[in-house]
Amino acid sequence: MKSRSSLLLLATTVLLFTSIGMGGDRPGSVDVYDIVLKGGTVIDGTGKPGYVADVGIRGDRIAVIGPITAKGKQTIDARGLVIAPGFIDMHNHSDMVRLGNGRGPSYSLQGVTTEVFGEDMSMGPLGGKRQSPDLPSGIKPDWKTLGEFLSRLEKQGSAANFCSFVGSGTIRAVAVGYDNRPATSAELEEEKKLVREAMAEGAMGLSSGLSYAPNIYMSTEELTALAREVGAAGGVYASHVRTINGQDPNAIREAIQIGEGAGVPVHLFHLNSVASTSAPEFLKIIHEARQRGVRVTGDAYPYTWGITWLASYLPTWAQAGGTEAMLARLRDPEQRKLIAHGFQNDPPYYARIGWDNVRVGVDDPAINGKLVSEVAAIRHISADDAYMDVVLEQHGKGIVIDKNNEEDTLQLVMREPYVAVGTDGWAVDLDDKNGFMAQLPHPRMLATFTKWLARYVREQHLMSREEAVRRMTSLPASILGLADRGILAEGKAADIVVFDPEKILDRATFPDPKHYSEGILYLYVNGQAVVREGKITGALPGRALRGPGYRAPARTAAGN
Repeated sequence: MKSRSSLLLLATTVLLFTSIGMGGDRPGSVDVYDIVLKGGTVIDGTGKPGYVADVGIRGDRIAVIGPITAKGKQTIDARGLVIAPGFIDMHNHSDMVRLGNGRGPSYSLQGVTTEVFGEDMSMGPLGGKRQSPDLPSGIKPDWKTLGEFLSRLEKQGSAANFCSFVGSGTIRAVAVGYDNRPATSAELEEEKKLVREAMAEGAMGLSSGLSYAPNIYMSTEELTALAREVGAAGGVYASHVRTINGQDPNAIREAIQIGEGAGVPVHLFHLNSVASTSAPEFLKIIHEARQRGVRVTGDAYPYTWGITWLASYLPTWAQAGGTEAMLARLRDPEQRKLIAHGFQNDPPYYARIGWDNVRVGVDDPAINGKLVSEVAAIRHISADDAYMDVVLEQHGKGIVIDKNNEEDTLQLVMREPYVAVGTDGWAVDLDDKNGFMAQLPHPRMLATFTKWLARYVREQHLMSREEAVRRMTSLPASILGLADRGILAEGKAADIVVFDPEKILDRATFPDPKHYSEGILYLYVNGQAVVREGKITGALPGRALRGPGYRAPARTAAGN
């Protein structure tokens, strides 16, 4: 029989661990927590009303939410501030950028703790007929698969966690190349094998960017066959649909058809620009699909201007064969005439927008940031020729910022409860003069999350703060199956943002985009401070997050 003192010790120990995990701590304990956030308004990501509480962090986990009397190694007075799960950017292109600069301050200062890569071209697999990705200066690919890339970036260091889809364009490029033709039976089998391997390496699912070569050459049937492979591994089919901004409802129907045919959830990238001014019709199609049991979700950014790659405005046939083949066509006078005709007819979207609504982001300071119509006036040539000349001069590299929506239809999309927040941007470091596309960042790269909270929640009351946080946290986590992220709860990963709800502010604008957001005071990624008192710390605690089909590599006999 145990002695009375032994039983008392056991009872005390049980009480200690129970209180830490169930909403309170043991009075008088010292240094129980690494960080204590005192008296903030906890908005837990579920959509439930916020409440005042303390939050204790131990290591990389949330240890307690509730009254804390014990001291922490660090204690933050969070009274008047919001404590929420770190934001998840459902649509991000920072994979290449973070290889050259892992800090990514434009995202940390928006409260982002996890980024989702791989919209159309993922960083793996490499090889086959795929062209080498355009990486930051001095970096050469020392990986071959998507899984190896995720490990490579984690080892190098990133301020944010990250995960990735495997891009259909990547799969197509490796197995088929850049030709505009159907895949052969053997090529399709190779594509399916590559998708299975990527899912086992941790991909979140299959993505398709159907406005871009070589994705655009893939048929509905080919994409459905590949989507079935991710379904077997619990993944998602995510799509930048085929005729973006063409306002063709068949584009969104095709995405739903692919998901339905493969038996997988469907996620629609940048639904705000996909639906554009046809949002009522597009949203009705989604509603009908959801009513019959198809899990359809989307993401959006709160701007009526978008961004895409410079070369993507060329007709699809002009992009076939890869960059050099495209540039050769631009040098040929007869081919240029056909391309100019294509601007008006293939696809018609570009003619509708007009060159006075398309701004170029390129390395040439004389024209960077100018509208295509302005470049044409400066050079005394037609706008079509001005655009083709810029693509040729830039060797196909660069971006365009273009108008893709109106404010009223943008807000229709933002109101939908299944729409998460996604920037469709990449990390910007304003101190890095050689950073990727540093010459013309889209404001969404610096202010998507803060604009949503400042303009649409605090000022316009489009939705409650709790609902906005849900869209930024638990909704994307549930879409991706990230079980320990997206909700502020005991035992979850300590990805936490602390912001001032009255001072959070987007400062980046189209005329003057190079400004970080304000109001994010503290940001913790896996329990480490990435932002402290509104300043970047330089910490790189981000981890690779892997999807539901992930199979860890087998250890060798030596245990390595």
